[in-house]
Amino acid sequence: MKESARHIADAQKAITGHLGASTPLHRITDEKTIDKHRTAMCGRIHAPQGKDCDEYPFAATKEGGNPRRGSIRVISASDNRAAGARLGGFYKSQRVLNGDAYYVGIK
Repeated sequence: MKESARHIADAQKAITGHLGASTPLHRITDEKTIDKHRTAMCGRIHAPQGKDCDEYPFAATKEGGNPRRGSIRVISASDNRAAGARLGGFYKSQRVLNGDAYYVGIK
């Protein structure tokens, strides 16, 4: 998931407040809101076959869905989907519930 990690690291440096690094993100679980966030960030991006639009902050966060305070990058679909699965696993294993704050560290 090197492409996703690089995108997150670059976005955290570029976005005012360093969202997810020094300022926490807040999980949301409402699927309609998550879809709106994803559309707001990636709705106009037509990624070529085998690629996906990756958004940061994540669509499943209160901070997501704001193009003025976010970042998008076209990355490989397999990398993006693996990163999404890992994020979902993190939410489950760490019991990150709706509204909970968390940080994102890139190693």
